[in-house]
Amino acid sequence: MDNRASKRLAGNGSFSTPPGTPKKSRPSSPEKTGEGTSMCAPDKASMNIRIAKSVVANIKYGLNGYKNEDNPTRKLIENVSDHISKLDTCTAKKTTVGVFGKTGAGKSSLINAILGEIDLLPSGTLCACTSVIIQIEANTTDSNYTAEIEFISKEEWNAELETLVNVLLEDKKERDDALFKAANEKIKALYGEKGVCQTLKDLKRDENFTKIPEFLKSKIKKIVCEKASDLSDEIGCYIQHDDSLLGECYWPVVKTLTIKVPNCKDFLEHVVLVDLPGTGDYNKSRDQMWRMKLRDCSTVWIVSEINRALADKDAWEIVSSSITDMAQGGECSSLSFICTKTDDINPQTYMRALKLKDDDFHITPEDPQYGNKKRIACIMHRNGKAKEKVMMQFLQQDTIKEHFDCDDKFLTVFTVSSEEFTKEDPILNQEQTEIPALKDLLRKYNTNHKNETTRHYISGAIGILSLIQSSKKSDAKMMMERSKLHAILETNLQQAVGHLHEYCHEIKSSLQELLAKGASESEEKSVETAEEVIMDSRHQTLTALCKNDGFFRAQKGVIDLNSSLAQPMFQHINSKFSEFFPTQEKVTEESLQAKIDQFTIITEDLLTKYENSPMLSHVLKFLKIKENNLKKVLQQEIVENKKKIYASLSESIQKNMQPCYKDAAAVKGRGCTKIKQDMLLNHIESSKSEMFQKAKRKMVALLDHTMKFIVEMMRTELMESINLSLNENTLPFMGKLFICYVWANFLHEMSIRT
Repeated sequence: MDNRASKRLAGNGSFSTPPGTPKKSRPSSPEKTGEGTSMCAPDKASMNIRIAKSVVANIKYGLNGYKNEDNPTRKLIENVSDHISKLDTCTAKKTTVGVFGKTGAGKSSLINAILGEIDLLPSGTLCACTSVIIQIEANTTDSNYTAEIEFISKEEWNAELETLVNVLLEDKKERDDALFKAANEKIKALYGEKGVCQTLKDLKRDENFTKIPEFLKSKIKKIVCEKASDLSDEIGCYIQHDDSLLGECYWPVVKTLTIKVPNCKDFLEHVVLVDLPGTGDYNKSRDQMWRMKLRDCSTVWIVSEINRALADKDAWEIVSSSITDMAQGGECSSLSFICTKTDDINPQTYMRALKLKDDDFHITPEDPQYGNKKRIACIMHRNGKAKEKVMMQFLQQDTIKEHFDCDDKFLTVFTVSSEEFTKEDPILNQEQTEIPALKDLLRKYNTNHKNETTRHYISGAIGILSLIQSSKKSDAKMMMERSKLHAILETNLQQAVGHLHEYCHEIKSSLQELLAKGASESEEKSVETAEEVIMDSRHQTLTALCKNDGFFRAQKGVIDLNSSLAQPMFQHINSKFSEFFPTQEKVTEESLQAKIDQFTIITEDLLTKYENSPMLSHVLKFLKIKENNLKKVLQQEIVENKKKIYASLSESIQKNMQPCYKDAAAVKGRGCTKIKQDMLLNHIESSKSEMFQKAKRKMVALLDHTMKFIVEMMRTELMESINLSLNENTLPFMGKLFICYVWANFLHEMSIRT
């Protein structure tokens, strides 16, 4: 398309609109972000996607006039309509940002500052004191603040309640103080002080939950408010423990709470912030949800007070104990360490401790702004030192480096002051608080996601239009050319699929060999490994571990007996598994995704051969777009399947151990800890010869299924597209859609530049 045509289209936009289609208003002004209001990439993407959808609406309208055509044409119309339907319903999963941090680390203030909502999250909300998972997204439909609360099931709570009551009745000598405190806190939260004295039967009565009928009916509770502060007041009882409101704190039966915030579309439309509580409890479904969310994280934020950050081993240990769910078993590709409360400093004490003088900061007491300048200088000096030391700490995290490809961009360190950012009279400017930098990071994730979605949609629209443009009535000569091209493409497909199948077989064989070695080692070390996990566990911790099928998020980190038993298997495959299934941003030459990216049936010589054939060049363009979009779909399929494949080892062990876990959890009375330990060890000893072989076979079967699925999807989808585009089917309205085709190409060029 020449420049004149581009200008004409860009300035006009008056192509025909189907009758009954509402006219699109001009794009509104960019939302205020606090950092300027210039037209940015997301706004262009929004405009492009609106126009592209209008183009597709024209196609759908054009197709409606030909529904009663003969069979070949009707079949083509049905296929085009199916392509449009898939394009309109395809939604990419949001980018997930996981947030780790201990109680008091300042997570709630941090999130409030980023959102520009001082009163949204109550103090202490995003902390490890409760096990509720909190998600924060953009409300893109209206200006309200909403919360959606998902409860655990009534049956799950009754089962958990029985455990909590038993914990409170436990002999002091057998008691785990942390679990006793948690059980006591939970029962008081829901039932008040009297709850700890009530019988299990009384606690299970439905009348205790009359204020949350959604819990009894297994429904989502929705709260809608016009103001952030009002929503904060409403949700407090579902996420906070308040000793002044015992009996009205419902967080023990809440699984997840999703908050949707207006006016943050530019950085949260396609991004979700997820608080990942550091400790869990006796509830299995909450632990399962926690792992699922962790595996979905594209990036993780580690939040720690700056005064503690340099000596805070817990922050790194939380990440290290969950590393495989983030790396091989997940899709995390980066970390951010966020030091909070940087304004909390005593300049005099700080300077004395580091032997700093006024001259070091180029300040003098005679300066009217001496006090403020001194404070700012100390804050910025400590921030710089903190960043250096956190990076040095990271270099010592061998477990993290073992599982991730840690290049220079893998870890980013921020030093933030939420209080200074939200003050009316701050001494730090906004950039110095680094809240805008974090917001820009979210905006980057959001923009990348949005641009990728826009490109996918527009290219899909071009593919549909190319198919239509190629569906002209052909003479005998053209039919022969179409037949020749069909044969060439079918041969190319067979060869490309053959190469992909060979590589998939190599992946399976390589991992199968490593798994065999790991299974033998796991069997050999199984009892010893189990002893290390369970022999030091107090009775209540061991009970919690059994109640949760071998997985428990304790205060000291994750205890996972299933993964521990399979650890030698993981260690043998980890390196190769990461090579074959890296995160999307770290694709290696030997990865499955790289081989799929190299897959093509449209060679350069084919494009050159048919570049002067309007009809067949459209066929090749349609097939190339179909091929690229298919690769994009498979990219996410591979990520989701690799999570299941990797998790299958510990899940297989868990399934084998489940009957023993159930029986051991039920053991009560004096000496029950020893009985539980013996039951677990005896079961492992008696079943180890088969347990790890089953786990190996399960992983290999899932690998095989995934590889076959990928190969067959490439084969069948492309073969169908070849047949569809080269059969003699005719659509008589191509001329009417030429302007749509030009528009779609123009938008595609713009989206690529963006």
